[in-house]
Amino acid sequence: MSHRADDSRGVVAERTYALVVGVESYEDRPEWRLPGAAHDAQRFAAWITGSGRVPPANVRLFLSPLPGTDLSCAEGLPESRPAVRHLIEDALLEDLPSCDGDLLWIYWAGHGFHDDGRLLLPCADTTHRRIPHVNLEAALRWWGSTEVSRGRFRRQVVMTDACRVDRRLSPGLNFGTVDYGGGELVEGRRQFVLYAARPGEVARNEEDRRAGLFTDKLLKALDGLTVTQGVRGLADLTHRLQTEFDMLCAQEKAWQRPSYLIRDWDGSPAYGGDWTDSSSTAPILDQQAWKDLAALARERELPSCVQDAYRWAFEVCDCAAPLQNNVPTGGLTEFVRDLDDRQGRPGKPLSLPFVRYVAAHTEDREWGALLDHWVDHTRERIGALPVAAAPQRPAEPAEVHVQLTEAIERGTYLVRIWLYAGKFSFEWGSPAAVPLRDARNELGEHIGAVAAKDTSHGTDRVEFHIPVGLLDEEFERWPMPFGPGDRSQEVGQLFEVVVRCPDERDGSAAKWQQKWRWFESHGGGAWESPTLEARHPVWLITEDRMPVNLAAYLRFAELPVCVLIHVDRERLPQTLGDVIASGIPIALWYRGEPPNGSTGPGDLATALASPGATGLDLRKLPRTLLRLRIESGDSPSGHSPPALLWDDPNRRPRLRPLK
Repeated sequence: MSHRADDSRGVVAERTYALVVGVESYEDRPEWRLPGAAHDAQRFAAWITGSGRVPPANVRLFLSPLPGTDLSCAEGLPESRPAVRHLIEDALLEDLPSCDGDLLWIYWAGHGFHDDGRLLLPCADTTHRRIPHVNLEAALRWWGSTEVSRGRFRRQVVMTDACRVDRRLSPGLNFGTVDYGGGELVEGRRQFVLYAARPGEVARNEEDRRAGLFTDKLLKALDGLTVTQGVRGLADLTHRLQTEFDMLCAQEKAWQRPSYLIRDWDGSPAYGGDWTDSSSTAPILDQQAWKDLAALARERELPSCVQDAYRWAFEVCDCAAPLQNNVPTGGLTEFVRDLDDRQGRPGKPLSLPFVRYVAAHTEDREWGALLDHWVDHTRERIGALPVAAAPQRPAEPAEVHVQLTEAIERGTYLVRIWLYAGKFSFEWGSPAAVPLRDARNELGEHIGAVAAKDTSHGTDRVEFHIPVGLLDEEFERWPMPFGPGDRSQEVGQLFEVVVRCPDERDGSAAKWQQKWRWFESHGGGAWESPTLEARHPVWLITEDRMPVNLAAYLRFAELPVCVLIHVDRERLPQTLGDVIASGIPIALWYRGEPPNGSTGPGDLATALASPGATGLDLRKLPRTLLRLRIESGDSPSGHSPPALLWDDPNRRPRLRPLK
């Protein structure tokens, strides 16, 4: 096979070297078998020595296939050796650094573990007692130093088709410590690192096809390209891969999102160079920014505006926002890291407007000022453009809060009303306990009077705080005075109406708070049936898909935050009790029989989804149900939309002492 030098500036195929590793068999860990990894590595080697035009003699190939695996398509490839640590390290730290090359390309397919910013890649000689591995970040630091001659390998590309599973989730694994050291860092030596997944994510392997999903998509993107073309188009290629995986995740065909890093070895991530230049991409955060942000984020809960901040960052940078299901989870640093990975537009990193928005809308003004200070100083240091001021949050409409508390005499209730308009004000309380029928007939007038108060932005919602025994009461149909004379209208035709059971949450307060915080940060997403591996925030609970121990399922994980219930009336009270006891803050259910033509909550989920959306925007539920109630008022069937439990743990009026 003949190879000619590529004539593009900076990269010559004959001066390109590669380390290619595929590990699918681990010494005495049969449970780690990974069919396809060795085949993927062989396919990559075939590309780089084929259309890539790199001489086979420049490629170091390490394969550990499963016994009986057919790797017969090796014509023209260098002879492979087992993917054991001492052979790989000898090639990585002794052989390749001594070669006179300009570009090093590393490809690795196998298992991977994320450990405090490092990717640990187990080798084929892994046993139950020890895990020989390559510490990728330590190796890259070594390759960025004077251990490699200053004039050699000024460009380095690394691609890993490996999971980045949190090592802390498997504390029994004995990795030990691997650090290669290194000399003084060489200025201008640039590394492009492309990971198949983000920290904590699993990279999908399609065993039946003997292929990693990431490698399959990568090789299709590289097909027909020379090494020069591949290297110079890496940023664009990666952005296309990220967009494709966003779509696959939305379709539930993948659960990983590739991420990349360009590092200019002054010791910090940077932008620019042969892959991307300052005119075509955004700067990314440096180490000082991450250090300062970590201090600001420590022991801080994200404010409820985080979802709006995330979306606004894409808007102000003129970038397409990811689909709802691909919004990150976690705290402030996790959101910022996600945006830093996605970068932004020239001079406009996504991370800075996001933090600016959070700073403007957090209730802790002192913390907000510190975040603003971080944005300004980081922007100046990394050379970004000025960051726009965040828009003011629209003023919230007022809410009427009605509380019914069980009195000593059975069937009677004490009634209190508050108005919430930025803060709670007590408006009225019944002088004595009253039967529920009297409360139903008389309370509408008091609600109307409170709702009519001048709050500048009107009153949109009525929230009923009730004991769990009243969940079957149709508060939406309670009458209210409306218009002149004796006319009345159902309260649910005039206002958003939700019910709440905050006093029933004593045993689930921590879960209740946790789940509400998740909802505030994300707003919604797709729905699924109950499983212990839940990845979506909404569950559909039906007669045929309801675990016997539903409460345990609901409490097990961070998700769900909302349930749609479609069970027999006899089972409904117990199901709602499990929902409340498990800390689930949002639930929808039919008090009576569902409308004709409804086959279950799946119909409801479809009806509630926004046009073109892949899931539910839970924040729109109260308004959506108001619209459905208004529409159902014209229906001869008389069926009502479902009831909505909407329990915000942070918005509870204080009780007024009884006189």
